[in-house]
Formats: sequence, structure tokens, C-alpha cells
Amino acid sequence: MSVTVHEALELEILKGFKVIAGKTGLSNKITHVAVWDYEIGDLIEENFSKGDFALSTLVAIKDNIDELYESVERMIEIGISCLAIKNIYFNYIPEDVIRLANSKHFPIMIFSDTFTEDVIVHVNKAINDKKEYENLALKIDNILYNDFNDSKIKNIARKININFQEKNIVAFCKRKRSKVSSKITFSNKEIEETCSKIIPYKEGYIVIITFEEVEERDIDKTISRKLRWWGFNEKEYIIGISSLHESLSSLNNSIQESLYAYKYAVTYKKSVSIFSQMGIHRIVLPILDNPWVLKYYKEMIEPLIAYDKNNETELLKTAIKYVENNGDIKATAEELFQHGNTVRYRIDKINKILCEHCRIEHFYEELAVAIRIYALLNSSL
Repeated sequence: MSVTVHEALELEILKGFKVIAGKTGLSNKITHVAVWDYEIGDLIEENFSKGDFALSTLVAIKDNIDELYESVERMIEIGISCLAIKNIYFNYIPEDVIRLANSKHFPIMIFSDTFTEDVIVHVNKAINDKKEYENLALKIDNILYNDFNDSKIKNIARKININFQEKNIVAFCKRKRSKVSSKITFSNKEIEETCSKIIPYKEGYIVIITFEEVEERDIDKTISRKLRWWGFNEKEYIIGISSLHESLSSLNNSIQESLYAYKYAVTYKKSVSIFSQMGIHRIVLPILDNPWVLKYYKEMIEPLIAYDKNNETELLKTAIKYVENNGDIKATAEELFQHGNTVRYRIDKINKILCEHCRIEHFYEELAVAIRIYALLNSSL
């Protein structure tokens, strides 16, 4: 298991590290931290391995900095991830070494005040934490994508957190603008919430919250308060929240609902979405991959796309706004900056085009379903 150089540099302990060469290699993976003291020549191959994060004061070559070029060459050949130099003996790196590191995507960093022992502890902890997070993410995948019985699901849930209670609700939280780091710290807050678990998942977080007892009428406020406490606020995150489920054996449904709610929030530009409040989308989202649903989508939407392309019109855009405004012609016209009669003409045209491809007995209802399918299929998790 490993972290990247970039992820390591996000650790607070490495904030003073300055990358002076090989920035294109920040995706190199670190599997271990090793100290380079006195090894030169063949001893580098004997004492270091692929994936090592090498820390050094350059004491081995303190009397001849020109030897650094050969040492870096050997490190690159081994597959060492990067080199961090504490500037006790040198405040600079020769230009030929910088050129070599740049050409071979080998990050070289300089730091001053940080203790190497602290770097070793924190980077190795980040590697171990990521291993734990990835193992937990695999457990989430197992719960979601395997047809396990209730007993098996509950067993996996207990392996995620032995303190889980039966009643559960899940939130999926993802930053609005930037990806999350694979190394995450929630201080002691998660530990204090012994019946909960926060798991990095799909560039976001699965937040599993369980209860022994909870008043359902208070659940929305309770969940919002807990999420804010962990730092998942509506300003920075898009949040999808599941329904409350009575048993851990339904954890697969709780997790899936949170992902559906997140997708709904992304599609309709909301900061928070609760599965139980999604109306017809609670039915549509779980069957998006159904071949009959996709066939219906093609019959209803593709003719509009083709007509717009061939005639330089905006029928699909009009249909979307028409449905968003619940069939209100006036509101649709105002949003599109069009006369009401223009919108009426377009809606009538849409009706005629769709009737050419399939019989439609309830035009608005079927168009609304098709537009919602279109919106969901064209948004991403």
C-alpha cells in the first residue's frame, strides 16, 4: 500500500518542504521511508528499495557535492520515489542534478526545521492509514455490489466498526471544487462518536452514523449537526443523505441511497439532498441502467437532439425548462427570454416530433420522466 509524494506533502509535518526539482513526479508512490546517511555507490542499491522516500542531510557526500549526481542516478534506477534533503550541509542543489531530476520525474525537496524522525513517523502513519481506508472502501464495495444475505452484510458492518448500533443512516459527502486527499484526519471527533465511521470513498466520504435509539422527527437536524461537527458543511460539500434504516442488515440500502441522493443533488444543483424527499427520483435513479429505461430515453430524447442539430433549434433546452417549471409556460418563457407563444409553439412541435416515434397518451407526464432521466444520465458521480 502506498501514498503519493503529493499526498505526503499535504501532511502538516511536511509543510516546510520545498520541491526544487522533479515536480512532474509528484504522483510517484511511497511505500516506505528510509534515511540515507553514509551509503554511496553500490551500498545505495543494497540498502534502498523501490518506493522508498529517501531522507538525508547529505552527510555521506558533505565534502563533495558533485557526487550527488551519481547517487541520484542510482536512486532513479532503483525506483526510489523522491529525495528530501535537510539543509544542514548544503542550501543548494547543483544544476546538473536538477536537470536530471526534472527529466526523470524524480522529486527533490529541501527542508530545514523538521526532525527526520517526525517525518518517518507521520509518513509511515499516512501509508498505514491509507491501507486502512482502502480496506474499508473495499468493504463498502462488497456490501454494495455483492448479493449478500442480511447476516453477511451485518457481519461486514461490524468489521467496519464493532460498535455500530442497529439503526443507521448514511451520508455521502464530496467537495464542490477540489478532490480530497487520501490522507484525512478528523482529530478525535470521530473517535468520540464511537457508533459512527467516516470512510474515504470515490473521491468523497461515506459517513455511516448509527443509533441505539433516535426520534425520526429529529433525524434531519441530528444528522446535519453531526456532519457540520465533522466539517462537512453545505458551503464546501455536496451531501447526499439516506433514509433512516432500522437494521444494519440494510446498510447496503443506506449506502446506495446516499449515493443516489448525492447524484440527485449534483443533477439539480443542490448542496444537500435527502433520499426520502426526492419524489419520483427514488424510483428512477435505481433503474437508470435498465435496458427498457434506456430504450425509452432514446425514443423520447434522441429525436429532439437530432431535430435541434439539423434545424439549429433549442427544443431540448425548452423541454428541460418546461419540466423544471412544472409545465408553466409563463415561467418557462421568462427563463428562456422568449414570448409565451414561442414556447407554446416549441412544446407543440416537441409533441408532434415525439408522436412520430411512439404513441404518447400522456404527453407532459412522459416528457417529464424522460427529461429527468436525461438530467440524471448526463450528470456524474
